[in-house]
Amino acid sequence: MSKKNTELTILRVTTIICLAFGIVGIVTSQIVYSKSMFFDGMYSLVQSIFILTSSLIVSLLFRKDDKHFQFGYSAFEPFFIVLRSVVLLTMNAMIAIGALKAILQGGYLIETSLALKVSFISMIVCIVVWQVLARFSKKLNSPVLKAESRSWLIDSALSLASVLAIFVIGVAQQKGYTTLALYIDPAITILFVLALSPMLSGQLRNSTRELLGGAPPEIIQEHLKKIVHNHVRKNGFDDEEVFAVKQGRHLSLTVYIYLKKEIPLFQLDAIRKEILSDLQTYCSWVEADIIFTIDSSWIPFSLPTAISGLIS
Repeated sequence: MSKKNTELTILRVTTIICLAFGIVGIVTSQIVYSKSMFFDGMYSLVQSIFILTSSLIVSLLFRKDDKHFQFGYSAFEPFFIVLRSVVLLTMNAMIAIGALKAILQGGYLIETSLALKVSFISMIVCIVVWQVLARFSKKLNSPVLKAESRSWLIDSALSLASVLAIFVIGVAQQKGYTTLALYIDPAITILFVLALSPMLSGQLRNSTRELLGGAPPEIIQEHLKKIVHNHVRKNGFDDEEVFAVKQGRHLSLTVYIYLKKEIPLFQLDAIRKEILSDLQTYCSWVEADIIFTIDSSWIPFSLPTAISGLIS
């Protein structure tokens, strides 16, 4: 099975699981009067919608560039993650406000028997799916699967916290601490939101940076520069400059290699092919424009600074 088909299959299976548990969680939360279970169920339901959408994004990424998107569809991946993060953060804020109002109004009690069973089953399934997604996200080098694995990690933590909270509520009710039990579920819901927000905010920040054309992390830049530098040193060239942009799993490079003397074009083409081969061995989603030059005085005019009139 190809990488594309493997990724799509995983996304479709997780969509079904997530949708099922989202519906079960929301229905159960209404029966047992639990806002934390409602939060968990809503998170799963919204997540399933985005997983379904992410399969469309993956299909776009494997599509060849066309007249509408002549540089490909790589920007759709960070755009999707930005949109998803904004929606989830907004949902979290709304649920947290509801839980805070419940605390101010005196809290509420939940029916613990059914809630504990459903939350425990949900926790086991979430942990299994999270592990599968984490494994395949590394194997396929997929930011979409990585984002999904993080979401299932969050769901696993939510389910674990829900199990513990329901257990504590049950114990408190049995021991006669009814007043304390009234506030546990809404308090746990608020803690869920506070725990989730940093991870979602981090995804939003990183994907926004990629969407705006930010450079990849330093460690990736170092690897790319090392690959190019090895060829420059091997062939006795003068120097090199590497500019990189990361969008999702896609890396786009512009490489300037400065020559000491003129070299036949067929030799430069052969060297360019070797560099591209090594770059794609490092990352199969890399594209690079490799430019050889002796006179570098023209290069500043090809950069954005020329537009602003900074270079005359």
